[in-house]
Amino acid sequence: MIDTDELSAEEIEAVVNTRMFQKALAYRRLADGIEVLEDEDQVFESLVNSITNQHSSVTTEASTREFFRLFREEVETFTEELADEEEDGGDVDDLRDLVSGGDPA
Repeated sequence: MIDTDELSAEEIEAVVNTRMFQKALAYRRLADGIEVLEDEDQVFESLVNSITNQHSSVTTEASTREFFRLFREEVETFTEELADEEEDGGDVDDLRDLVSGGDPA
């Protein structure tokens, strides 16, 4: 693995601006958002009930819950490498600073 200290600002910017990195970052934020929804029982219950009641193709509340579980797992699978870097004390904060316009130095 390459450490961000080994990369120039131009190289880091080139990586951050790739479609793949942007997609991974968006999916990561989506996975975090779904997890927040699931943790907020009342909000999540309301969301599940609303989707179940408003869409005729959704047959049961259980199928709505299963959709969210499977969707979150899929998103987490796509972003698993980013999560590993965070847990290992990687340079994810530096990359987040770049994405948000902050100065990583």
